[in-house]
Amino acid sequence: MNSRSLGRPRYVLIVEENPHHAELITEVLDRHFSPIIINAVDSIEDALDFLGQSAYDIIITAGMLSGSQITIHLPKIVQIAAETPIIVISGMGDEKFAAEIIKQGAIEYLSKTRETLENLHIVLEKHFSTSGRRHYKKQKSYHGAKKSASPTPSEIIKEVDRLTQQALSIARPKKRKRTRSVEDIEQLDKLLGQIKKLRELASKLVP
Repeated sequence: MNSRSLGRPRYVLIVEENPHHAELITEVLDRHFSPIIINAVDSIEDALDFLGQSAYDIIITAGMLSGSQITIHLPKIVQIAAETPIIVISGMGDEKFAAEIIKQGAIEYLSKTRETLENLHIVLEKHFSTSGRRHYKKQKSYHGAKKSASPTPSEIIKEVDRLTQQALSIARPKKRKRTRSVEDIEQLDKLLGQIKKLRELASKLVP
C-alpha cells in the first residue's frame, strides 16, 4: 500500500553495485512510497555526480563498493549531501564498522538480510518523515524553487525534463567505465519508466 497517492514525489539515491540488491530496494520504494523518483548508481563517482545536481530525501548505500569500504567515501558524501539522511546496508555485520559509519555521519546501519528487506519500509518511513523540510530547503538552493505546499504539474514536468537529461547522461559511454552491461541498460530502462509514470501523474493533476 502506498504511503500517499498525491503530493511531492520523494527523491532517493541508491548506491549499490549489485543490480539484484538495487532492484530489491527499488521494489520496496515503489511499493510503499509512490510517487517516488529513484536514481540508482553503481559507483561513488556517479553518486557524487548525482548529489551535485539534485537534492534527495534519503541516500541508501552499500557498505562495500568496488572492493572498498564505504567509510573511505562517506565523508565526501556527507559533505555534498549536507543534512540528507544516509542509510548504509551492508553484509559485513561488524559492530566496529557500524559504529564508524555512524560516527562519520550516516544516520542508520542495517545488516543485509531478508528481515532487513521486509522491514525496510518502516525504517524509511521514519526518516522520510523528518527529511521533507530539509528537502524543500535544499531544492530552493539548488533550483531557486518558490516556497509552496506542493508542486504544480508544470513544476513536476520541469523536474522530469531535468531527470531525462540525467538519464541521457547515463546512456552516453563514459571513459572511466566499461561498456554498458545488460544490467546498465535495464537500470536505464527503469529510470525512463519512472519518468514516464511521473509525467502521467502530472497530467492527471492538470485542471
